[in-house]
Amino acid sequence: MTASCTGRRGAVTQVPTQHAVLADWVDHVVELSRSATGTFPRVTIADHLAETFGCHVSWNWADTDGRFGFELQSAIPGYADTADFGTWVVEAMRAHPLLVWFARTQDPAPMTVGRVPGELAPPRGGNYLKELLEPHGHEQQLSIPSHLGSRSYRAFVLAQGRDDFSDEQLDLARRLQPLLALLDRQAEVTSRVRLATCSPPADLTAREVAVLGLLAEGLTAAAIGRRLQVSPRTVHCHLGHVYRKLGVVDRMMAVTVARELGLVPAAAADPRADGPGLSGPSFEWPGPPVYGPEEAPADT
Repeated sequence: MTASCTGRRGAVTQVPTQHAVLADWVDHVVELSRSATGTFPRVTIADHLAETFGCHVSWNWADTDGRFGFELQSAIPGYADTADFGTWVVEAMRAHPLLVWFARTQDPAPMTVGRVPGELAPPRGGNYLKELLEPHGHEQQLSIPSHLGSRSYRAFVLAQGRDDFSDEQLDLARRLQPLLALLDRQAEVTSRVRLATCSPPADLTAREVAVLGLLAEGLTAAAIGRRLQVSPRTVHCHLGHVYRKLGVVDRMMAVTVARELGLVPAAAADPRADGPGLSGPSFEWPGPPVYGPEEAPADT
């Protein structure tokens, strides 16, 4: 179904209705789900979003261990590199209106910067966006989360200049979000199933692999014990065996080696571990955490 509109010179063009666009997306997601490999097809999705909305798209993420970053669909002339950002990037991200919104509401429905209530988001967050992105025409942003946890998220961020995204665009994004969440969850589950059916390398036992997987998700020994219904002392015993077998001395090194060996699910351990990312530059910072309930500061 299409709608007709008249161009500047009187030519009649056909513009797809939201129903047609949504139907196209459903078909697209069905095809992606049929070829599921345990990886999240963020490149294909970003390209399709850019075509649908006619704007720049980036893929943004924050992990439970405090790492965060983003990938650009294409290079932005004059845009800063990691060194140019400096240490203020952590504060800028902590005050980002959309991150504050998602951290406080835990509502995965897409949202735009311009619609975040002023009493909820620190004014400095908007100032950071204006300073960094307005010169490039990317200060208006629409975020579509594919995963939203209490301390982690993965989201596509659409960006344009001057005017906020329209109600129609936001409504379409909110209809698309469950489809993207489905693909994200499918990739995570498929990865876990594949891991469970593989023999663990490094001579680890099944229980040690389970402990290592929960460790990679950011859980403490006490939390791991509750999840596995064992005592924290038993968890520490398992971790001692894991450290010895992997040749490491602490949890951070253990998680790093586990990712390299494929001992933990890619979707849970590293949201970027699905091969090549978006074609533009990528940026990553080690932390401290920028996302979470208590990481949503308000100006006083």
